[in-house]
Amino acid sequence: MCNPRRVRVRASSRLTRMWQEELRRTGRASAEVAGEATLREEFGTLLGAPARRAFEDALGADTRWTWQDGAYRLDMDGGTVVYHLDTGEIEMTARLSDVVTAEAEVTRTLQGTVDVNTTAEHTARYYDDSWAGLSKSVAERTARAQAQERADRDAAEQVAREEEQERLAGRRRLAGQRDEIDAEARAEAERRAAAEAERRREELERDAEAQLRDARTGFLRPVHEVLAVAYRDAIVAYAREHGVQDIQVDDTDGTLNIQFEMEA
Repeated sequence: MCNPRRVRVRASSRLTRMWQEELRRTGRASAEVAGEATLREEFGTLLGAPARRAFEDALGADTRWTWQDGAYRLDMDGGTVVYHLDTGEIEMTARLSDVVTAEAEVTRTLQGTVDVNTTAEHTARYYDDSWAGLSKSVAERTARAQAQERADRDAAEQVAREEEQERLAGRRRLAGQRDEIDAEARAEAERRAAAEAERRREELERDAEAQLRDARTGFLRPVHEVLAVAYRDAIVAYAREHGVQDIQVDDTDGTLNIQFEMEA
């Protein structure tokens, strides 16, 4: 065995790591939509003048009907009935409504790359006579392995630190854009809601047309009820003008019966 010698080996390590941060925000919007269909028919002009006057007087006395813009209006479940005093027309409108909703998601992404280079050194002993197996080649291999291990470890630690720092900075930047992203998501949701509302409106208008055709009798029922009252009042008034006192009126079960006797 002779005096030990030393060998120093330097090793390097390079690591590249990509990172990505994203912020997702959801916008929601809703819109009320309505579709309607209208049908106008002659009515007052089909009545005799006295009957029409009696009908219009009965409309004015019926608290269910309101006077608005030169016409009598009755709001019903699913629509309206309007009697136009000037033309004598009945206008029936079926109305359907709905609420549409829409969502939109906006994602904002930030990404980057962290690139680090590290170096490390390690020293190992050896003997010229390779005492205890410590030859120069063995010492170089040992020193190289130790130096590389340390360089790799330092690179991993450094790249992790820098990645975390960049991620935190990215999150802060995204947080500062949150209001902008929220506004973008809301705007897109409103655009989608408007498009869906238009599509739904067309559907509702078709459905309202079908409902108006199928429910025409129901829309005219309150009109006929007023007309029956008008006929009743006209007949009763006529009978009393001619001295009739014993007048019996029965309007149960939707049928109007008027009984009285008068001399010819």
